[in-house]
Amino acid sequence: MELKSYLEELYEYNYWANKRYLAVAETLTEEQLFRKQGHSWDSVHAVFVHMMSSERMWPQRWCGEKAEFLHANDFPTVPSIREYWVDVEKNMRAFLAEQTDDSLMHDVTYTNPKGETFTLPLWQMVVQPPNHNTHHRGELAAMFALMNIPHPEEEAVQYILDKSGQKRF
Repeated sequence: MELKSYLEELYEYNYWANKRYLAVAETLTEEQLFRKQGHSWDSVHAVFVHMMSSERMWPQRWCGEKAEFLHANDFPTVPSIREYWVDVEKNMRAFLAEQTDDSLMHDVTYTNPKGETFTLPLWQMVVQPPNHNTHHRGELAAMFALMNIPHPEEEAVQYILDKSGQKRF
């Protein structure tokens, strides 16, 4: 498998898993959605906005644009998060579609919110959003479990089995 194809598949998995967790969030009461639980971003709502914000920021960095965090208060409901994320996903897919295996090997320099500057091959940064989202979906799973909310498995093998038709989740 070529690098670009692998990265596109990685993002397919990422969006599959994110949508499954968003579907669970849509069943929560407002109190459950905003309940402070002591994880990295406190609430289910804040974790989703952070995930979406980070995913939006990386392509901005790769294109040399100034990247800024989204604000949680701009997304008061799960449907508002889902609606905005559609454009984030569309932009990421468009960015990936423009890439070649060669372009993914080129170094890109970016500056993080702390003002630190780093240079890495593009492909190494492209793997960051799905990896980051996997980490935060783990936190969401813990939050859901603490509230006794059933949630789906979202490991990569589950996606592969689902996609291959061997098992539907």
